[in-house]
Amino acid sequence: MVLDVFDLLELKQVTILFGLLFTAIACIIMGSGVPTTPTYIILAAIVAPALAGLGVPQLATHFFVFYYGVLADVTPPVALAAFAAAGIARSEPMGTGFTAFRLSMGKALVPFAFVYSPALLFIDFTWSSFLLASTCAIVAVMGLGAAYTGFVARPIRGPSFWLLNVLSISLVFANPVAASVAIPGVLLILLWHNKPLPSTT
Repeated sequence: MVLDVFDLLELKQVTILFGLLFTAIACIIMGSGVPTTPTYIILAAIVAPALAGLGVPQLATHFFVFYYGVLADVTPPVALAAFAAAGIARSEPMGTGFTAFRLSMGKALVPFAFVYSPALLFIDFTWSSFLLASTCAIVAVMGLGAAYTGFVARPIRGPSFWLLNVLSISLVFANPVAASVAIPGVLLILLWHNKPLPSTT
């Protein structure tokens, strides 16, 4: 059964997507203020079985919960790594936490890529799926990272920001049809913003 008009996502993919979103939120909450090793132990015991029930490969499941458990260290209101950095830099802790979270948005896509493209973890590996997934993941991280950094050689605002978000997120699914549109779109936007603004002097 297909839910979207472009025939890109199936019901199972959408079900997994919502499962991953809720799992990511649970991992960030449960990983807040907890060191890395205990975080993984807790999430592997409590959260990972939920993803396994959706048919996600076990290795991808454990990578997913581990990544999002670690992401809790830069997610306010309990962003231990960001607060430690704020102490060193003598900056405002909560502002540093929000900046760290914004700059780590590209990282937030990687666990989704592991689930939707298990070839990245050498599960059901074929060269074609691996190369497609790798290219999609690299371009997606570049696009989302640039969008939330807000600058290449010129500021990224308005339509370009939202386009980079939509195109980068669509690449997570490593769908050849979506990738044929999204990859050129992300690269063109980045190339356009890589041109410095003309000097006014």
